[in-house]
Amino acid sequence: MIDLHLHSNASDGLDTPQQLVQKANNLNLKAIALTDHDTIDGIEEFLLAGEEKRLITLSGIEFSIKHEPEREIRDVHIVGLNIDPSSSYLINILKKQRKGRIQQKKEICKRLAQELGYNITFEEVKNIAQSDTIGRPHIVEVLIRNNSERLQAFTKDQIFKIISLGGEAYVDREFEVSLEKSIEVIKRAQGIPILAHPGIYEVSDRKSFVELCINAGIEGIEIQYPYNKNRPYVGTEKAEWAQQYLPKYYHNLVNQFNLIKSGGSDYHGGKKGLKIGEVEVPDSYLDEILEKF
Repeated sequence: MIDLHLHSNASDGLDTPQQLVQKANNLNLKAIALTDHDTIDGIEEFLLAGEEKRLITLSGIEFSIKHEPEREIRDVHIVGLNIDPSSSYLINILKKQRKGRIQQKKEICKRLAQELGYNITFEEVKNIAQSDTIGRPHIVEVLIRNNSERLQAFTKDQIFKIISLGGEAYVDREFEVSLEKSIEVIKRAQGIPILAHPGIYEVSDRKSFVELCINAGIEGIEIQYPYNKNRPYVGTEKAEWAQQYLPKYYHNLVNQFNLIKSGGSDYHGGKKGLKIGEVEVPDSYLDEILEKF
């Protein structure tokens, strides 16, 4: 088995890149990919650890892309697999992306505190993140910790919505790559652009949205994914339906459009009760990916 969607503490995961490799090796996985959010800071450590364990390790990235509601692009993520982390074009784009991410999170924390009256500071969020890749999960963690009484009736999904597109505290990023730009950056870094966890997006027609992404240059789709343990399905009556139906649905679309198959746990270090390799992505996917190179 393989797992092509993992996060380390270089972004919002709990494990170091080396620990990810060790855990995957203990589980006898054949290959894993590190796909941190908007950063490649953990890649060097990840690849070196993979060499030591003789585990196949793929350099990856997960781009958060610009919201375009008119195209139903909301909170969409694009994974790049087998990228060249030394690509100067990629590195320069990530510097801009990270700056935009940090400024956005500062403004969201400011709005939460000053306009909505929540007990939260950006400094607390940054301390939780312990890296420059600060994400919404870090803000939510501080919100829950500091405002437990006020938020006791809220689900975690409802709290996320406060700081997400359309939410009371949401602020746009000054810089964020578009769907097309993220794909271009990945391809210029010799990687494969993959539509991440397609079943979580709120779109009017799933197939049409995939076609939009194909027209933009997407080459693959994540099929296996723990939908039952992630927003918007976790804790709802649709959790098991999503886990049973969505991977099959996207597997059929991948075959229909002759796309590359991918999949992964979206493991962040034991959060949500997930473990590496949980969704049982078959080795055959790796063969297809490596045939590209």
